[in-house]
Formats: sequence, structure tokens, C-alpha cells
Amino acid sequence: MKKTLRILTALFPLLFAPHAFTHALYVFAQYDGQTVTGKSYYSDMTPAVETYVEVLRHGENQPLMTGKTDNRGYFHFPLVVEPKVALKVVVEGEEGHRAAVVADRITATPNTPTQASDESLLLLRGDIAQLRDKIYLHDILGGIGYIVGIAGIAAWLSARKLRKGR
Repeated sequence: MKKTLRILTALFPLLFAPHAFTHALYVFAQYDGQTVTGKSYYSDMTPAVETYVEVLRHGENQPLMTGKTDNRGYFHFPLVVEPKVALKVVVEGEEGHRAAVVADRITATPNTPTQASDESLLLLRGDIAQLRDKIYLHDILGGIGYIVGIAGIAAWLSARKLRKGR
């Protein structure tokens, strides 16, 4: 019992550690052969404003272009040369946050204007990415369930050990 109390006392300060309340950085990106566009945001859905963005060829470390996101978290870089391989977009935010994604290649349909379809597709992909990355109630309840389950296993093992000791 004393050992368990010591362990719980040692772990209690971790609940109030400053890093426990940090949030993750997310990014989605696309390119159409001429431009790389995308958005960067945090897990609480606030845009990652003025964060550094690098565009690299997938598998290489030398950036093709660098820049920053705007005040809504969006970035837009014109490509000088159309790459033959996939592009990787890396965003580095404040306090060491970093996110990387391989940009999806999109193609324009022949019957629609490119600028309008690119913007609407970017907005749609942004909405989908935010819904995917949002923390839902079932995620929180699942995490609590894991913690209760691990505590239950520990209590069961402890009770088993006490019974064997008698």
C-alpha cells in the first residue's frame, strides 16, 4: 500500500506539468503542378499564424522554397519547376511544434476554371482535415477508459498478491 501511495504521489505532479496542456500542430497541403497551397492549424482549431513553412522534394533535405503562413494559417507558394516526385511540406511553429505532410497532387478538370476549383478544393480539404484532427468526446472517454482499465489491472494484481501472501 505504501509503495502504491509513493508511486501515485510521484506521478501526481505530472498532471500539472506545463507540457501536459500543449497542443499539436497540423498541416494539410496540395499542389497542382504550379502552386503548393495549404493550411496549418493547432489541435484547438486556431490557425498557426506566421509559422515557418518549407517545401521539399520527398526524401530530400534541401528545401525547394521557404516562407511563412499568413494571418489565417494559409500558405501559397508558386513552383518554379514542376517536380517529378512528391512534395513534402514541413511547418515549424512556436515552442518546438513541428508537422510534416506529403502534399497531395491534384489535377484540374477541363471544364472548370482552375483558380475557382483550387480555392474550393482547398476549403473543402481544410474542413475535412479539421474534422479528422478534432478531439471528440469519444476520444476523451476512450482515454479515461484506458486509465481506469490500467488502474483496474494494477488493483487486481495487487489483490492477487495479497491473497497469495495469506
